[in-house]
Amino acid sequence: MKLVKVIGVALVALLLFSCAPKLAQEDLDAANAAFTDAQNAKADVYAPDEFKAAQDAKAALDAELAAQDAKTSGKSYEQANALIKAFAEAAKKAKEAAVTNMDQVKGEVAQLITDIDTEYANVQALAQAASKDARKAAKAKLNVKDINAKVAAAGEAIVAAKAANDSGDYAGARDQLNTVKSSLDELKSTLEAAGFTAQ
Repeated sequence: MKLVKVIGVALVALLLFSCAPKLAQEDLDAANAAFTDAQNAKADVYAPDEFKAAQDAKAALDAELAAQDAKTSGKSYEQANALIKAFAEAAKKAKEAAVTNMDQVKGEVAQLITDIDTEYANVQALAQAASKDARKAAKAKLNVKDINAKVAAAGEAIVAAKAANDSGDYAGARDQLNTVKSSLDELKSTLEAAGFTAQ
C-alpha cells in the first residue's frame, strides 16, 4: 500500500512536471532576431522611445529566464513565454518606427541641403560685398576677416554634412546642417543689417 502511494505521488509529480510550460525556444530565437533587426535599422537613433521599450522588454525577459534557470526544480516558463511575445512585439515596432522615421529624416536632409546651398551662396555674396567695401564695413563695425572665416567654416561643415548624408548617417547630417543653418542665418542678418546686399 505504501509503495502504491509513493508511486502515485511520483506519477502526479511527473505529470505536473510534464504539463509545466516549456520555454518557447523558437519564439525566443525569433524575438532576438527581431531585436537585432531593430538595432541594424538604427532604432536607437531613429525610434529611441520604441527602442527603449524593446530594451525594457528584453531586460524583463532576461530577468525571468535567469530566475527560472536558478531553480533546481519547479521551473515554469509560462511567464517567460508571455514576455517573449511582448519582447518580439516591441522589437518589431521599434524596427518599423525606425524605418519610417529614417525615411522622414532622409527627406528633411534633402530639403535642408537644397535650402542651405542657396543660403550659403547668398551669404558668400554678402561677405564678398563687405570685403570690397572696407570703409562701409568699418563704419558698421564689422570684422570682415572674422566673417570670412565663419563663411569658410560653414562651407566645410556643409561638405562634412553632405558626406554624412552620403554614408547613410541622415540623423548626423541633419544635426550638422541645422547647426550650419543657424550660423548662416546669423551671418546673413549681421551683413544685411550693415547695409550689404548680394551683388
